[in-house]
Amino acid sequence: MLRAPRGFGKSSTVAYWLRSGQLDDRSAAWLTLSRPTTQTDLWRAMHDALVAAGLAAADESPGRASVDGALRTLTRRLVIVIDGLHHLEPAVDTELVELTQAHDLLHLVVISRVERPIVSIGPATVDAAVLGVPELLMTTVGAGLLASRLGLDVTEEEVSRVVGEYAGWPALVRAALLDSRRAADGRLVTDPAGVSRYVALILADAEHEQWWDVVTALAVPERLRPDDLGVLLDRPEQRSAAEVVLAESFTMVRSNGTAGYPAGMRQALLENFVAKHAERYRELNERLSRRRREQREPAEALTYALRAKAWPLVLTILEENWAELLRRHAAQVNAAVRALPAEMVAASPRLIVARDYVLDSGAASQAEAALREGLLRPGGRILVSSLTTTQRLALRFDGTPTYGAPEILLGGLDGTPGGAVPRRPAEVERAVPELLTQWGLSMLYDNDGVGAAYGFALACQEAMRRDDEVAAREAASGTALAMALLGHTQAADAWIQYASRCAAAPSALEAVARPLTDTMLAALRLDDVTWPEVAPASVEHGLRPLLLLSQVAAGFADILHGRLEHARIKLQRHAADHDDEQEEVVRASVAALQVDLALAEGRIDRAGALLAATDAGGAWTLATRARHAFYVGAYAEAIRLTEDAASFAGARPRVGLELLLILACASWRAGHHDVAVDQLATAVGIAADTELRSPFLTVPRADLEAIAQQGSLARVFLDRPPLAGTDTVFPEPLQAGQLSAAELRVLRELRKGSPLAHIGRRLYLSESTVKTHVRRIYRKLGVSDRTHALERARELSLFDES
Repeated sequence: MLRAPRGFGKSSTVAYWLRSGQLDDRSAAWLTLSRPTTQTDLWRAMHDALVAAGLAAADESPGRASVDGALRTLTRRLVIVIDGLHHLEPAVDTELVELTQAHDLLHLVVISRVERPIVSIGPATVDAAVLGVPELLMTTVGAGLLASRLGLDVTEEEVSRVVGEYAGWPALVRAALLDSRRAADGRLVTDPAGVSRYVALILADAEHEQWWDVVTALAVPERLRPDDLGVLLDRPEQRSAAEVVLAESFTMVRSNGTAGYPAGMRQALLENFVAKHAERYRELNERLSRRRREQREPAEALTYALRAKAWPLVLTILEENWAELLRRHAAQVNAAVRALPAEMVAASPRLIVARDYVLDSGAASQAEAALREGLLRPGGRILVSSLTTTQRLALRFDGTPTYGAPEILLGGLDGTPGGAVPRRPAEVERAVPELLTQWGLSMLYDNDGVGAAYGFALACQEAMRRDDEVAAREAASGTALAMALLGHTQAADAWIQYASRCAAAPSALEAVARPLTDTMLAALRLDDVTWPEVAPASVEHGLRPLLLLSQVAAGFADILHGRLEHARIKLQRHAADHDDEQEEVVRASVAALQVDLALAEGRIDRAGALLAATDAGGAWTLATRARHAFYVGAYAEAIRLTEDAASFAGARPRVGLELLLILACASWRAGHHDVAVDQLATAVGIAADTELRSPFLTVPRADLEAIAQQGSLARVFLDRPPLAGTDTVFPEPLQAGQLSAAELRVLRELRKGSPLAHIGRRLYLSESTVKTHVRRIYRKLGVSDRTHALERARELSLFDES
C-alpha cells in the first residue's frame, strides 16, 4: 500500500519495481483509475486486465466471481496494481483484502492519495507493508542525484535548501530544480512559476478541494500561532481541520509554539490564493495586522497591513510606532511611505520627516561623514539629503562641483535643485525638529551613537532655521550626550555651551542628559566626579533608559578606579530592577560591564562564558572582546580584533583609543615592537587632541612604559597628570601556569583528537572527571569548543613541552 498526496512518485516507484528485474518471476496487471469508479466497474476492469495479461478468458458478464475464478487457476505469482484507489468507495477495501487472503499467489499493490481503511485492515489480516509520506519524501541525496540527471551543478547545501523549502515533496523539488539556474553572482535561483503551477494542480484535486480554504489561509502568516486560527478561519469545522494540519502535516515546520510552511511552498500557496481569491487574501492580511497591532508587534502588523493595502491602517501603525519602526525596520517604513497615497503622506509630519530626512539610503554614511568632517558642531551646515543623479554626474574628479553643469548636461531633469527645501504645511514645519529629536533618541537607544549625534544635530539645525529655541536647546543637549558617549569631548562641550545660550528653559530630556553628559566628560578626562543619583519616578518613562545608561557608565568608572564592589552592586541592582524589554544600548553596555568586571576580578572563565552568551553588537562589544582576548593571553586574536582600530578614531574616538592601546600592548607582547610603538604614538596623539584619558587605564601600565621609551612624547604624556602614577585594575594577562597540571594533561590529550572516554582511560580518570576538566579549560581560555580551545592553547604556547 502506497499512500501519499499527488506528486510523491507513487506510480513511478511501483513501475520501477516491476521493471527492476527483481519481479521477473511474476506476471503483472495494472489498473489505472482516473475518475470515481463503482465496485462493479472495478471488478470488470480487473477482469479485463487479467484477460489482457493472458490470465483469464473473456466473459460476457465479468465481475468478482470471474476474477476469483481466474485467480484460482494461477500457476505463478501475479502482481495486480490498482493505481487510484481513492476513486473507489471505502467499502471496496475489505473485498480487496479478502481477495488477497483467498489467493496465495496474488500480490496486490494499491496506490491512494488519501487515507483508506485498507491501510489498517490490511496489516491486521495479511502480510502487508505500508509506504506513506515519511518513506516517500525526497531526501537530499535523492535530490542531488536528480539534479545531476538534470545537468544542474549544485552543492549539497544548495540541494538541502531546495528540499527544505518544499518540505521534501518530490514533485515540487523536481519542479524547483527544473526551473533553477545560476545568477550572475553565482547564487542558485529558482523561478517559482513551475512549483506554483503544480501546487495549483494539487489544490484542484477533488480529494483536496475541501482543504483549499484551510491550507491557503494557513499560508498567510509567516509564523502561525495557535490563536491566529480564530482570525483566519470563520467556521468551527475549518478551525478543527486547521488544527489537524498543524498537528500532523509533514508540510509544517514547527518551532517555539509556532508553525508555518517552508518558504518555497508558502510562496506557491500564496500565489494561488491571490490568483483565485485576491479580496479574501487582503481581508485575512488586514485581520492579522489588527491582531498583531493589538499584540504590540508593529513590524509584523505593518507587513500584513501593506499586503492588505489597508492604507488607513498602515498610516495608524506608522504614526503609533514611528521611532521604533524607523530604527529597527527602516526598509519596511520606506516601502510603506512609497506605497501610501501621496495625500496621506503629505498630511503626516512623521512620514514627511521619515521620507525627507531619515530614509535616504545614504543617511548612515552621511552621518559618519558629517561627524568625521567636523560638521556636527554648533553652526555647522549638515547635508540633509543625498545628491541627485545629475549632481553626482556633475562632480569633477576632485569632488568639486562644476558650476551650471546639471542644467547644461541634462537640463535639470531629475527633480529638486540641490539645497532647495520643499514647501510644507506650517504644522509639518513646526513638528520637524521635535520628530528629528525623537529619531536621534531612538538611534541612541539602538546603540548607534553616530546616528544619534547626526539626528540630534540635524534637529537643532532645523529648529534654528525655524527660530525655535526650545527645540534647538533640547536637540543640542541630546547632541552633547551622544558626543560624550562617542568620546568627542570638545564637541560635547561646545554643544553644552550652545544649549545654555538658547533663550529657553531646559527640557525633560536635558534634565536627564545634562548631568550624565557632564559626569561622563569628567570621567573620560579622569577628573574627580560624583555620578548623579536621579529617582526613576521623577523621570518620564521614555527617558528612563538614560538613567540606566548613567548607572552602567558609573559602573565602568568604578572598575577603572578599582571600586569593584561598587560596580558589582550596580549590576545587582540593575538585574533586580530592569525589565526584559530593555533598550539595545543598555543591554550591550551591561553585557560589556559584566565582562569587564569578571576580568577585573580575575574570573577569566566567567568573562569567557559571558562573551560566548552575548549576541550584542557594536563598537563597545568589539572593544570588550578585544580586551578579553588580550587578558586571556590570546595576543594574535587581540591583534586581529583591533587591526582596524585607527578607522574608529574619527567617529568613535573613545572606542578607537581603547582598541589602539590593546593593539599596541598585544603587538608588544607578541614581539612586534615597531608596530607597538607606532600604535601607541597614534593613541597618544588622539588622546592629546580629544582629552581622553580613561582608556589608558584599560591596559597594563608596565606595557605602556615598556613601549614608550624615556624621553619620547608618549612617555612624557604618560608621566603627566592625570595619568602619572596610574595603572590598570585588570590582572596580568593569562599565562600557561594558570591551568592546573591535570587540566594541562587533559588539554594535551584533546590535541590528539581522542574521545573523552578514551582520555579518561589513558589518564586513569572517570569520564565525568574529564568532562569537568574540559569545562574548566574552556572557561579559563574563554572558548566554547575543542577547536577554539586548541587554537587558544597554541597562542599561549601551552603545547611547548620544554
